[in-house]
Amino acid sequence: MEANQAQERAARKACLSGDYAKGVSILAELFVDTRNPTFVFNQGRCFEQNRLYEDAIARFEEYLNLPDAKLSDDDRAAAEKRIADCRAKLPPRAPVVAPQPLAYTVPLTVPPAVPTPQPAPVPPTAAAVESSPASKGGRMRTAGVLVASVGVAALAAGVVLNLKANGMVNDWRTKVSYTASQNDQYNTYKTWSWVGYGAGAACVATGAVLFGIGVRQGAGSNTVALLPAVNSRQVGALVTGGF
Repeated sequence: MEANQAQERAARKACLSGDYAKGVSILAELFVDTRNPTFVFNQGRCFEQNRLYEDAIARFEEYLNLPDAKLSDDDRAAAEKRIADCRAKLPPRAPVVAPQPLAYTVPLTVPPAVPTPQPAPVPPTAAAVESSPASKGGRMRTAGVLVASVGVAALAAGVVLNLKANGMVNDWRTKVSYTASQNDQYNTYKTWSWVGYGAGAACVATGAVLFGIGVRQGAGSNTVALLPAVNSRQVGALVTGGF
């Protein structure tokens, strides 16, 4: 008994002098020898006196959780008060900041230069075909046929008018007299018949020339120009150039 008291005195002296390691070690030996939970409580007090509050809290919690200890309500209240006092003296903990993900820069990969595809050759369109010498020749031949057809119609009209004028002359030969209006009508038929002959001949000639130019253009070589020729005595066309 006296030995235990001497150890308690030595532990208390070590704790008060700042040698908490020695004091806690002596108290641990006493607890192992006696199984008295008071020595665990005193370990907490030794750490608390030396401002080791976290270690003190651990010893006080161990004191409360000893399996064989029969603690009174006052004993538990005293230990819980010491835990609260130690926690109040702990410095505030810095808030835990979640680590920020490291910024990772993806290297920019420049794709290799791709040659620009060249457009496929486009076949000649209908407009290009029409602008060829063969197409121009076809238009000239068509125009020649149309003009010649107009000329034929004009010649036919001239023939019809001339026949009517000649018919009037035959009627007059079988009659004793004729009126002035009939004479005017005869002159009109005669005049327009000659107009039909002239215009028809000019159109037929022009159509023939246009058709011939079209034939030569279709062959790919011509230097021909068609010029109208009109005066008080004739209606026609002049062809200049060479084939």
